[in-house]
Amino acid sequence: MRRSRLTMLVVIAALVVGAAAWWQAVEPASLTARAPVTESLPGPRVPASDTSRPSTPVDAPPGTRLTAVYMTRMGQVVLDETGAVLFRYERDNPHKARSACLGECAVVWTPVTTTGTPLVTGIDPALVDTIKRPEGAEQVTLAGWPLYKFANARPGEWTGQGTDHVWFVVEPDGQRNLNCLPAPVQ
Repeated sequence: MRRSRLTMLVVIAALVVGAAAWWQAVEPASLTARAPVTESLPGPRVPASDTSRPSTPVDAPPGTRLTAVYMTRMGQVVLDETGAVLFRYERDNPHKARSACLGECAVVWTPVTTTGTPLVTGIDPALVDTIKRPEGAEQVTLAGWPLYKFANARPGEWTGQGTDHVWFVVEPDGQRNLNCLPAPVQ
């Protein structure tokens, strides 16, 4: 009886170790917020219920765009005109018209700013607004959440997902995207 329990424990331990090794081999890049994680960028994904064309407000400057796309591994995301994946910061309050990311924070996490109303594709224009930053720039918000991009990210890269448990890729409705989080954040 003792021998069968010991054998069972050894088998279970071997399975756990094997599963852990397999898990790390499958997607090592998605397990760390520091490693650059990139996907090729798909075209805009306009929800079936959205029969409108991209909104084109008269006061929108060229280049200020928010586009909803579906990325294979990350899921629903919002990109800016450069293809940068956009983030929200959990220390911001969507009910207050201000950003909590100032100083050095705003150097690493660049606020998405505009001089007019952004063009949107696949995003409800009613969810998009702006707030005034302390330096005077107008920062774009989505469902009240100020938007940011990781300063050194390339197009399609979501480097920073889950950083410090407060930075998350933003979905087209303003919710945080909880896919591809590093292991300690999950």
